[in-house]
Amino acid sequence: MFLEQYILSLFISYLIGSIPTAFLVVKKTSSIDIRTVGSGNVGGRNALEVTGKKWVGVVVTLIDLFKGIGSVLIASYVFEDKATAVSAAMFGSVLGHCYPVWLKFQGGRGLATGAGSLLVTSWVWVPLWLVLYFGSEKITKNVHASSVIALVAMPLVIWLVPDEWIMKVTVGYFTPQRLFTAGSLIAAVCLSRHLQPLKMYFDEKNA
Repeated sequence: MFLEQYILSLFISYLIGSIPTAFLVVKKTSSIDIRTVGSGNVGGRNALEVTGKKWVGVVVTLIDLFKGIGSVLIASYVFEDKATAVSAAMFGSVLGHCYPVWLKFQGGRGLATGAGSLLVTSWVWVPLWLVLYFGSEKITKNVHASSVIALVAMPLVIWLVPDEWIMKVTVGYFTPQRLFTAGSLIAAVCLSRHLQPLKMYFDEKNA
């Protein structure tokens, strides 16, 4: 039962996450293949940059956010073992966003979708991540390096914070251990999509 619910929830959430929002919106509004312009990233920031339209970036980001929210809500209502299903949904939605089968596994970087899943399970970590991100950006002056720092730091912070504190800001069926595991998996998937821009950042620094 445990394995069946995990796999099914993972599959459903992957399909939801794999909806290529930025690709579809940019293609519809500007007749551009977002994968071939700008950074090539299928996400809100690149959608804004290649179209020059703020509303496009906002719409893409919000829909990507709701992919994470929707995946977790569906898992929590459909499956009996909520904790197992939600863990899979958090991971699956981000995996689908970053590696969508429809675009030959070339997707976005997963930050908005990951944030959406956390807003449902333990919302306090989203503003904390933003603090880490903007704090890092003031030092690095680079969005990708700042994202990586915040992504690496977040699971460590969850691990260091006492369990009783985490339980106060987390849905009842989700243990601190599950939150740490889910957060680590989300961070790992997002980090895998930041490796190339991070390499470019260091190449420029060392040039």
